[in-house]
Amino acid sequence: MVKHAVVITGIGAVSSLGCGADALWEGCLTDQVVAEPVPASWSVYYRAASRNWAPLPAIDFRAQGFSRQELLVMGMPSVLALCAAQEAWRQAALPTAPMKGNDSWRSGVYLGTGLGGAKAPFDNYRAHLLSGLKPHLENALSAAPDDARLSEHLAALKLHPRVHPLVICQTMPNAATATLSMAFGFKGAAETLCHACASGTVAIGRAYEAIQRGELSLALAGGVEHLRDNAGGVFMGFDRLQTLARPLASGEPENRPFDRKRSGFLFSEGGAGMVVLESAEHAQARGAKVLAEVRAFGANADAHSMVALDEEGRAISRLYTEVLDSAGLGCADIDYINAHGTGTELNDAVESKLLERYFGPTPLVNSTKSVLGHSIGASGALEVVVTVKSLLTQQVHASRNLDDPIADLNFCRQSGSAQINHALTESFGFGGHNAVLILGRAPESH
Repeated sequence: MVKHAVVITGIGAVSSLGCGADALWEGCLTDQVVAEPVPASWSVYYRAASRNWAPLPAIDFRAQGFSRQELLVMGMPSVLALCAAQEAWRQAALPTAPMKGNDSWRSGVYLGTGLGGAKAPFDNYRAHLLSGLKPHLENALSAAPDDARLSEHLAALKLHPRVHPLVICQTMPNAATATLSMAFGFKGAAETLCHACASGTVAIGRAYEAIQRGELSLALAGGVEHLRDNAGGVFMGFDRLQTLARPLASGEPENRPFDRKRSGFLFSEGGAGMVVLESAEHAQARGAKVLAEVRAFGANADAHSMVALDEEGRAISRLYTEVLDSAGLGCADIDYINAHGTGTELNDAVESKLLERYFGPTPLVNSTKSVLGHSIGASGALEVVVTVKSLLTQQVHASRNLDDPIADLNFCRQSGSAQINHALTESFGFGGHNAVLILGRAPESH
């Protein structure tokens, strides 16, 4: 079977650092870390051990071209994914969407998400439960005017008095995928990949494989997540799992991947990372600028635990061997590794041990989550966008708050220039999902 070379010609992002891949990259290079106290209203429902999160900034989506009607109908994952996809599409200098004729059948979308539209059922279920109790809540508040929970319930009912008629469509994990398919006219594939924290990486990898096999000529691929709900229910769930970073008595920043003081990850409200993938022939035929080349992808499963990596790293070890063989590279050829690097105690220990065993002290290693926090299904795709930027600009960003590293790796302690020809980015998700991508510098950049 003929294997087609696959290249990246466009990137787009929405993250805690702002709207756009340039905002993401500039924020990474200049240490614009966003960590704020969680909304005070969440404490009405639950007293969390973790106190901070990385929210998305206020984004004027109307200025991004979304109509009021679209914002009312779409769930936030669809809005974020479409915003990032439109940016990637523009950078790739592709024709105005939707695509027509045979091109539409040769194009597809692959989108990863961990929780899908989690906000919609959480917020709408509260309206469903409390709508009939509004008079009773008002009477109770009259008798207890300082009751914060009653005040918050009534404020929420005023804001959302009815269940949204499209709550099911907003909740469906495939809703954002379908939105992109319709917006860009893709008929060749519309795949939703749910692999927890590895979802975005797997989605890009599956799109790469489809183009490599010749099934498609072009694809939009990436990851999206939106984890904010009115009562902080998703945050509470991760906090109860004891996976979130806890405050340090010293007052130091608590988001500390690969540091000995790490205690968990910084919860991110979410975001989206998207790339345009094309066969090299397709990109060359239309004179597209190549940003990076996808050299290999692999995915497998630990079959070990719902929430923890296999401490021996057997599946991940096998994956390293497979992707390096597929790319025709050796360990010494990898110049830079954008690690999963969440800041959880066990996972960082296992990942750093495996990186040290296989790649040694030479390649540069950092964690983009040290800047952005952890956006679950979007995280791997955002890290691919950052890795493409590193290959393009020959720069790396610092791995933040890394004062006492847990391993003898060549961690990026500060942002700066670097010689990078081949980069590896990896993601590991709840349920034992492992995914690795190897990217190469654009051929004309060498």
